Amino acid sequence: MSDRIPPELVTEILLRSHVHTLQNCRLVSKQWRSIVDDPDFIKRHIDHSIKTNTNNIFFLQEEDGNLYELDFDTFGPGGPLKFHDRPEFPGNRSVSLVGSCNGLLCTRNENNGDILIINPSMRKHRWMPGFLPVNFQTQVHLDDDDIWIHGTGYGFGYDRVSGDYKIVRILQMLGPDNVGYLESEMVICHVKTRVITSVKMPYLIRSVHKMGVFAGGALHWIMGRYDDLRSRNLIVGYDLGTDEFRELPQPEHVNETFRMHIGLLGTCLCMLAYHSEVGTYVWMMKEYGVRQSWTKLFSIPDNLLHYKSIRPLGFSKKGSEILLELNGKRLVWYDLEKKSVELVRFRGLRNKYFETILCLRSLVRTDANGGMHETLKSSNIQKGKEWVKSNNNQKR
Repeated sequence: MSDRIPPELVTEILLRSHVHTLQNCRLVSKQWRSIVDDPDFIKRHIDHSIKTNTNNIFFLQEEDGNLYELDFDTFGPGGPLKFHDRPEFPGNRSVSLVGSCNGLLCTRNENNGDILIINPSMRKHRWMPGFLPVNFQTQVHLDDDDIWIHGTGYGFGYDRVSGDYKIVRILQMLGPDNVGYLESEMVICHVKTRVITSVKMPYLIRSVHKMGVFAGGALHWIMGRYDDLRSRNLIVGYDLGTDEFRELPQPEHVNETFRMHIGLLGTCLCMLAYHSEVGTYVWMMKEYGVRQSWTKLFSIPDNLLHYKSIRPLGFSKKGSEILLELNGKRLVWYDLEKKSVELVRFRGLRNKYFETILCLRSLVRTDANGGMHETLKSSNIQKGKEWVKSNNNQKR
């Protein structure tokens, strides 16, 4: 029966199906399995999910605690959290979120730097023990030089040029007696080849948000330049394909007097700009890199939200509400029409602080279509004290 349906019609039907449904559809016939496993179909299914704002999973990672998930399409003010049985990290209480891309969720073991990339929908994962250099850790103290290496930023994204996923970590070296940051460097971990490279940065992270926002093929943070201390509100992107930094243009009338945060809505970079006199403006860059495409979506009065940090997570299924994370310890729905706020409450959380992320449901394989090789290839970044002493010698 299935062979009598034109392949083009089958494809259009399957594109609108849930990932779990598609997994069952693979068993119908060879023709259907061939369609579902086609990389072009997988990409089109992701694009359809983004366009229709469907197939989203919400994850909440407790500080030094458990990872929970729920279906974002039915997420309400009191949605039940489901414990996510994370593989390969049994009993570990020091795991953090690195980022998500194309339906893959990247997490890191804070104790030893091991990386775990999961496709939560397909219950598949790729564990990479001993993958990262020693200075990828959150903080390293070098006693003989009284120098600290701080991990101040991280991210996960896809390089369309090489067809590889990349994990990045920003390291900032603090001098003796807290005299200031001496160097800033980005470590780039290539998942497919397991090659680790590094690049010097002319920037410092200025935002409390460490997780990079992946949009337009680049990871973004709020940064400032080393040579200009007044430049504290720059939106800086690191292009994973070209290995170049870029400063993105900002909306008119938004300047250094605003407190800025960035996030992702769909596939578009968005910016939240707060000013004590006007409240919070929410902007979206509809065409990546084009200043004229910044569109002000709405504003939030100052008396409704009180925060030091804010992250937009996504629109509700109907598009009339937006989920916001405040100070890493509160979640609220902001109603765009009623201009009201509703607090999201969860039972059973053990920690005061948490981090959250949205992840698409997708058919993307955790082995990157067979590209994540088991063998560890060459690394050209110096580790630990060698890295620091090399930089110090250059300064002298």
